[in-house]
Amino acid sequence: MLLNLKIKNFRSIKDEINLDLQATSDSTMKSAAVIEKDKVAILKSAGIYGSNASGKTNTLKAFLVMRSMVIESLLRSTLPIDLPNEPFKLSNATLSLPSFFEVTFLLEDEIFEYGFEIDKKRIHSEWLNQRKGNKELFRRDLQELTCKNKNYFPEASEALIKDTHEKALFLTHLAANTKSEISKKIIKWFQDINIILGAHRGDALNFSFGQFMTNSELSKDMKDFIVKADFGIVDIQASEKLISLKEVQNMPDKFKEMFFNQASHVAERKLKFLHKKYDETGKESEPESFDFFTEESDGTQQVFALSAPIMDALKNGKILFVDEINASMHPILSQYLVSLFNSKERNPNNAQLIFTAHDVTVMDKDLLRRDQIYIAQKNKNGATELASLADISERKGVDYAKRYLEGRYDGIPYIPDFEDLKFSRQ
Repeated sequence: MLLNLKIKNFRSIKDEINLDLQATSDSTMKSAAVIEKDKVAILKSAGIYGSNASGKTNTLKAFLVMRSMVIESLLRSTLPIDLPNEPFKLSNATLSLPSFFEVTFLLEDEIFEYGFEIDKKRIHSEWLNQRKGNKELFRRDLQELTCKNKNYFPEASEALIKDTHEKALFLTHLAANTKSEISKKIIKWFQDINIILGAHRGDALNFSFGQFMTNSELSKDMKDFIVKADFGIVDIQASEKLISLKEVQNMPDKFKEMFFNQASHVAERKLKFLHKKYDETGKESEPESFDFFTEESDGTQQVFALSAPIMDALKNGKILFVDEINASMHPILSQYLVSLFNSKERNPNNAQLIFTAHDVTVMDKDLLRRDQIYIAQKNKNGATELASLADISERKGVDYAKRYLEGRYDGIPYIPDFEDLKFSRQ
């Protein structure tokens, strides 16, 4: 489980921001929204609000960069490409400095702290600590690596320490070259996290279709989830087969020539949603089939794309990041998705949801606690700041959405002409 994410000098983030999922002492919704693990209270969900370009998505992108570095750094070290470093550009002081990423997480009843700093050409520092016993498992400063607890962490052998590339993370190097348990488990922890950004909606749809086709248990959960979302859908049918180039429909010949050779085969996917249908007397008849890709609404497509990541997270106790969770969906559906994670019955394995949103109906005292609501905003220097309502000592039980829209927490767009506009409407 994720306890804390810290980011510094990445895109719109200049000074360190802290997304903290360790619950405060607030007793509100404690039994539903908080998990107690070895005297550590952890939140099941957190939502980030703020105006456009406030840095909400950059918080999620930072974790995506961290995850991709952990998983891919050995491959990156063999290729003539830059590391995914994007320093804050609105200050001359930060352009030459590395970006900073750190996570604190619970893994099999042990709390670890792992982080690194990178620029485009190399890794500046890297560290792995274990909270129990205050153990420093390893510390890296450029190519200087030290391991103070070799009896406990023997995987950090001298040979591997000397053989670490300046563009490869030591953690990834350890997991790839040893039989050690700790580093491999940490890598898997990162791999199991699903991150859905607006630009990657197609990946989510592809994942959901694949799971629906191949995972019978998960597909049943997906179908139940979509039927309960009340689109009037009673069943879902899917198929996939390889077809030749000549059989491809709805694609101009010039694109076939551009992207495929004559011997090419492509996967033809069919996805049908069966809707309730009624006769002239109002009696329910045989359901009507709608093509998912051409006849279903953006909202229905969005719910299907999210269905597998959500059901997979809930079933297996995983962490899920979703950018713009309310995109193309009714507010009640957004509320429903958040309520699934803040539920003992629907979330028995302690999955976590971290999302960004503009939909203030989710910013409700019956859905989220103060420490689950974060506000992102730009300061006078154009840098992202992040704080929860608990950080700013907001009172319990007030109408958070109303106060947010009134500008009490900042994080909303300021449009000078809006006052004149809204009062001049007839």
